[in-house]
Amino acid sequence: MMFQVDEVTPAASPLPTVPLSSVSPGALAVGGDPDRRVLAPGGVHPLLAAVGRAFAEHRPLVLSPDAVWLTIAQGVAQHVRLHAEELRDHLVSHRGRRDLTVPVTAVPVDAAGWSRAVDQFADLLEGEVGELPGCDFSTSTAVDRTAGRVVMLDVYSPYFALVMVAVCGIPTVTLTGTVADWRRIADRVDTLDRYGLHEWRRSLAPIAAQFVRAAAGDVDTAFWRRIYNPVDAYGGELITGWAARLYPYLLEDGGIDRPNPLLELPLDEPRDLTVDHRSYRGPGISSAGVPATLSKVRITINDRTLDQLSAVELHAGLVGIAQDPDGALRPVAGWHLLPATVHIDHVLDRIVAEHETTPPVANRFKPYAVSAEALALYRRFGSAAARNQGGWRVLPVADHKHVRRDQVPVTAIAEFADGRSLAVGHHHHPSAAAYWVICGIGENPDRSHPLDPPHRLLEAPADIPVIGTSLAEILERLLDGADLAGLQTCRLSDLDAST
Repeated sequence: MMFQVDEVTPAASPLPTVPLSSVSPGALAVGGDPDRRVLAPGGVHPLLAAVGRAFAEHRPLVLSPDAVWLTIAQGVAQHVRLHAEELRDHLVSHRGRRDLTVPVTAVPVDAAGWSRAVDQFADLLEGEVGELPGCDFSTSTAVDRTAGRVVMLDVYSPYFALVMVAVCGIPTVTLTGTVADWRRIADRVDTLDRYGLHEWRRSLAPIAAQFVRAAAGDVDTAFWRRIYNPVDAYGGELITGWAARLYPYLLEDGGIDRPNPLLELPLDEPRDLTVDHRSYRGPGISSAGVPATLSKVRITINDRTLDQLSAVELHAGLVGIAQDPDGALRPVAGWHLLPATVHIDHVLDRIVAEHETTPPVANRFKPYAVSAEALALYRRFGSAAARNQGGWRVLPVADHKHVRRDQVPVTAIAEFADGRSLAVGHHHHPSAAAYWVICGIGENPDRSHPLDPPHRLLEAPADIPVIGTSLAEILERLLDGADLAGLQTCRLSDLDAST
């Protein structure tokens, strides 16, 4: 459905473009055609950037149900991140983060394989929370559908961790889609109260209703002229039009957590603004306040065929602005896969901010100096304890428990409420990697001399799980309340056999 909005001469000269693949350099996989031409990214969310350029340069605009829904869904994801515990009982029935585990015979190596993996994760999530709204419109492509599922996985990411286990084996606006597509978005907007987004729902509902009207051929031209800036504010740099209401949170001081002030106003406000904005001090947003962020979900890959633990991140959402042959601009969806790492400094920041810690003390770490992450931890604090009862605690160096063994000695640096320990296993060779294990450690009843080992393992090595080589990954899962069992790569006996 195409309709006239403003009586301006459409610009037809093409804008410079770049291949879609350049938007996500270093990606392991890219959804869709990596050679598709898009406008060079300018750091602004693609939908708002497309509206802004169409408005300022008199270019036609094409909006799909997918682009609008992905924008709304990302707003929901940001709200859930900011209010995860307040919303927990409304959205899920468990505490902490539950693993959604997808078993595979081999880790995907291309976009098609990762798209299938996203479908599997989304199916598991739907089994937990019910049917998920996604990009299932008449316009939706395979890329749109995958992007929509990644965004919904992002919505529930405070409550679910994704684990993959490899085991053996504006001159004009065109609304694409049907009236039914746009009516479904309006119906979904009505469900935002479930997420505690009452004010945003009140602001979005009349906008969604106008999309339905326009798709049916009943165009309210005055409404569409207010998409970016109201007609009485044309020429201003502050965005006060209704497109700005598609974003519930704005960037401020490095975080996307400032509530959008326009949501407090009726849809036809603000009005009667000066053209140069020099005397206007009311609500509005700048394009810089709506950064081009994508939804992101982390997948832990436990490749037991190689005894390797790694992680990747799926990024999805609106990735750019495509240009039609007639010069019309349209936001386009996409997704890509990148390697992921958990930085120990980031995890330590969380421990200091969220839990109890003691000041660091001077220590020597000769028994396990192979673990640079453990060194970083004790340079940051002397000990730590979870604020919740029955949680974990990081031991001061003086309380470490050392178990001397001929194969792989272990040193416990933390304890859990059930009495088990988090210990680092270290080969005798100084260049060998450090492995982290969960084990029971007790006093050595056979100790008769000060030089005898003071502690012993309470389980057989074949019963002690090895949970990878990354202390940062382990601590992050502890902070998120996720199960550490999903990190298991092998058993301590397997390490013994490799020495």
